[in-house]
Amino acid sequence: MNRLVIHQSLHGYSEGHRLLQGSIKLNDESGRLILRMSDLSGSNVVPGFEEYLTGYPVEAMSLYALAKTWYASEMPRPGSVWTHTLFLSESALSEISDLQILTSLFKRPSANNTKALDLYSVPIEIEDAVSVLSTGEDGPSIQIADLIETMYREGKENILISSPSSRLYESAIFRVWSQQWPHLREKFTFCTGVLSSRGLGGKPFDVQCAPTPLMREIISATAAKHSHEMNLLSKTNQELPPWFARAVKDANSPTGETFRQLLWQFADVPDKNQFVPLAQLIEAFLGSAERDASDLIRLIAERFPSKDSAKALKSAFFGKGGSVGGFKPLDEGDILVGLACTSFHEAFDATALGLRARARDLCETNAVSAALTFGRILRAPLGALGEEILAGMIEAITPTLAREVTTEQPQFLSSLFRAKPELGVSSELWLAAGDRKRELLEALISQQDLNDSLKAGVAAALLESDSDYLVGRVLDSWREPAVFGVFTWLAHTHGQLSERVRVALSYHVASIAQWACSTKDAPEHAILIAAHIIAPFTYQFRQFDTGVWLKTYRSLSQRGDKREADYFATMLLTLGFQNSQPNGLALVEECFERVHKIAWDDVMPDDTWIIIDPIVPRLWWHREWDRCERLRRGIIEAFVKFRWPIVKLADCVKSDAFLQRVVESARHVDGGREFVSQKF
Repeated sequence: MNRLVIHQSLHGYSEGHRLLQGSIKLNDESGRLILRMSDLSGSNVVPGFEEYLTGYPVEAMSLYALAKTWYASEMPRPGSVWTHTLFLSESALSEISDLQILTSLFKRPSANNTKALDLYSVPIEIEDAVSVLSTGEDGPSIQIADLIETMYREGKENILISSPSSRLYESAIFRVWSQQWPHLREKFTFCTGVLSSRGLGGKPFDVQCAPTPLMREIISATAAKHSHEMNLLSKTNQELPPWFARAVKDANSPTGETFRQLLWQFADVPDKNQFVPLAQLIEAFLGSAERDASDLIRLIAERFPSKDSAKALKSAFFGKGGSVGGFKPLDEGDILVGLACTSFHEAFDATALGLRARARDLCETNAVSAALTFGRILRAPLGALGEEILAGMIEAITPTLAREVTTEQPQFLSSLFRAKPELGVSSELWLAAGDRKRELLEALISQQDLNDSLKAGVAAALLESDSDYLVGRVLDSWREPAVFGVFTWLAHTHGQLSERVRVALSYHVASIAQWACSTKDAPEHAILIAAHIIAPFTYQFRQFDTGVWLKTYRSLSQRGDKREADYFATMLLTLGFQNSQPNGLALVEECFERVHKIAWDDVMPDDTWIIIDPIVPRLWWHREWDRCERLRRGIIEAFVKFRWPIVKLADCVKSDAFLQRVVESARHVDGGREFVSQKF
């Protein structure tokens, strides 16, 4: 059995109105509020209002206070009262179907028995509040109808009821309150016995019952105090719509009927303005034997046109695995077709309903239904939701379905790309496009407002779908974002690039270097590919930090990958000869001897020499073959050009014999003779 714990407090007179006992510690803000609400609701007691009930939220503690106040005529001070307050947690407030059962928990204290006050110091525990404590009695239908008419159908706020006693409307108020869904219950404020203007947070209570002689005074005082007008209770019209009768009948029942079950399932915000459209929808749903998805979509959208409204309701009817009060759920294919073709697309949130994923799941789990759904959607005009649904289906489309789509609807894919460019990042979609890929790409390129992330994603998707013959067009059109897309794909997939793509990328050297330098922890294989594309063009990226290339070179050297290490050493030396950042001289110190040795040993491949060939000085044609001499003159030229200290030359050339060769070569470089004469 469910056990609920309800804290309580008692306020009364003891040298002033104050807290006498309680089972819960209240913070200062809540304590002041409850002290004020527990005092007499006016200056004088009126016959018939010697006791009354008050309900209001205590937001500072996420509690709801339900209080009963009794006039304490036995106390020496006139106007003294006892107030017993129950504190309901959000869970307790939602678990008790018939809130009127709580009134049986109120206990009036006695001034003659102070020991009895101890019972208010411990919480109340009740078991299975829904079934055991329910009164099982119907409420007053006419008064319930009047409240529903005024609160919901007319949409009035700040309702003031003229009553001969505090008890007359008590049951009706509790029945209407019990019918409200939990979020609305938590915000509902009422008092069955106001003797003066009452309110909370600068606003009058939602419902107040007052003695008839005090009505004019309370109305005037409320307008002055809260700047809100009071509205009188309306009498129910005899000609009322079917939903109204169903709502009254449900509220009249202590624990509610199917109407309440659906109301609670559908409502998701503390807004009483949702009541009427929800009630109308429930009536239409319960009153119809046939529940066609398209009709329900229209019915719901007309009443809740914003996608942010009635989310729980829309999820119950049209969400993944949604169910409505035990009724058989709608067919998934019917839902997707109905939403794809509806003109009320602004009423539904495609993301919240998971339409794209569900369409994809349908293709993956039920090929027969997917084929039927595809055909129905393609034969009908699509709304914005339809594009999302189709996108999901195409992401998971099988080759058989793909051939059917492109054969029967050849214009479909390019139109969809124009309407939803984000689909271009799907490699599955490019695979499904067959020989229409170029048409799809042009549809994307024609878009002027694509973001860089999308452009990068398209480039990656083309590679993933073996559409490398289109990558050059993407690179020419989108440049750096497309380059980043290619290398991000490389980093994530450990893939390779065709010669066609490598050639196309060679026109975007700076962008490749930018990717390598800005991508943290880029995988080595991607850095290797980047280096082999851009190394012959160091003059185009010498302004970038060389750290990523140096790190890779050291890793290759340590691992013993001589060929790749030689390649990187040559690239780094070339950058050093151009004084690249952050320290060109340090690059020369680290790499010059290695590069010179592989040239000396005549084991430098042409694809490695081509990196440094444009940078080092040229010789007469009959000596152009002497790569070592060109390297030696290159280092001197760099020292002279960048005014590096001559003492550092020995750090670059550690062998004395080798150093002497460099000095001899210096005499053939402009400024070289003067440079070496400083020391040699």
